[in-house]
Parts: sequence; C-alpha cells; structure tokens
Amino acid sequence: MPSAAEPVLEFSGVVKRFGEHTVLDGFDFALGGGEKVALIGPSGSGKSTVLRIAMTLEDVQAGSVRVHGGDLWRDGVPAGPARMRELRAHLGMVFQHFHLFPHLSVLDNLTLAPRLAKRADAAAARNTALELLARVGLEDKADAWPDQLSGGQKQRVAIARALAMRPDIMLFDEVTSALDPEMVGEVLDVLRELGRTTDMSMLLVTHEMDFARRFADRVAFMDGGRIVEEGPPAALFDAPKEERTQQFLSRVRAR
Repeated sequence: MPSAAEPVLEFSGVVKRFGEHTVLDGFDFALGGGEKVALIGPSGSGKSTVLRIAMTLEDVQAGSVRVHGGDLWRDGVPAGPARMRELRAHLGMVFQHFHLFPHLSVLDNLTLAPRLAKRADAAAARNTALELLARVGLEDKADAWPDQLSGGQKQRVAIARALAMRPDIMLFDEVTSALDPEMVGEVLDVLRELGRTTDMSMLLVTHEMDFARRFADRVAFMDGGRIVEEGPPAALFDAPKEERTQQFLSRVRAR
C-alpha cells in the first residue's frame, strides 16, 4: 500500500455547517499518493460533503484543506481564485447522477472541458477522448447522445470525461447508487481496472461493501462528521474495534 506520509489530499479540523446543522465536525483525513481509499458510513454522515469540499463546490467554516501541500483552505480562509483553480486542477470527480450535457454527443462531452479549460488542440482532445472511451469499453458510442445510453454506460462516460482532464486524484461519489443492479457490475469493473492499472490516488464514497473490501488499500468509516475508525479492509470489516463501526457493519450485513 502506498505511504500516507506524504498526503496528496488532507483535511485538518474541518468544520462544515449548513445553517445550524453541522455536517463535518473537526474532520481529519489524509489520502496518500497512489492510495485507494473507500469512505463508508451511514447516510448523512458527511461523506459526499468531503468530496464536494475537495472540489471547491462547498466552502468550510473552519479548518484547512490541502492539495499536494498547497492550501485550498487555511484556518477557514479560502485561497485566492487563481491558486484555487491551480490546486483544483489536480482533482477529478464522478458524481452519482452522471451530469452529462444532453445536447452534446458523447465525444463532445469528453472534449469540451479540455478544450476550454486547458486549451487543448481539437485533434489531440479527440484522440484522448477516443482512447478513454476504449478504456471504459465504449469506443463504439463516441457519436451517440446521452439519452441513447443506459445508466451504466452514462456513468462510464462520466468516468472517461473526468479522466480527460488528466487529474492525479480521482473522487467517486456513490457512482453506482443510481444504477439498476444489473448495471452496477460494469461500472465497478471500470473502477477496479483503473485502480489496478493507474497510480492515481482514488477516494471512493460507496455503499458497496464487498467492492470496498476488494478495491481499497484502506477503508475509513465515517459517522457524525468524523472518521470513527480506519484501517486495511480485512481488519475493519472482519474485526472492527469501535462499537459504532460494529453496529453499522452488522446492520449492513443484515439487509
């Protein structure tokens, strides 16, 4: 497992509130270079908020967030817009509900951001997009429209679109929860292949416990806006130390 001694993404004492509701309460977490971590826990524990803060889609009220040692937030104060964009470029995110542009073809969904944000040459962006579509098993769908795709295919396109920006940290937010059960496997297969063949750091929020066990270098259980327990998958799933972790896993297995 890669060392977490040099974190590429780090949260220190982060507090996030929505009105009077505290979602993250002194949240501490670090993702090591090349590490694959599964973040699990009950609904409302703040898992997705962690990813959204990393992507600068949410602000924080206190604490620090660092990417490759650079401060996105420091003691609750944001970096300047240019610095935030620079650090944010290291991260890619795949959402639960795809968020593909319905008026663009699959190929155009993949090439739009590299051309606009990174000023990539049109031909180079197209070639990269086609390579990524082949990687997720959808090379024959380049000219299709999003509404012609199944849910699993849309999510695989969304993964390819995130990869087109060349991030070195990938965030996945419950990417199978909106899919029919028969489509879940095809998306998990893509994630498993990415984990096996790349050195990207990956943080996966998931309710798929069996996949988390096989995929992750480390599993972190979150509740009440904090990490309650974390460790290697076998240790956390088979011999959890904290009572709250034991309760959660018992209920999940009983479903």
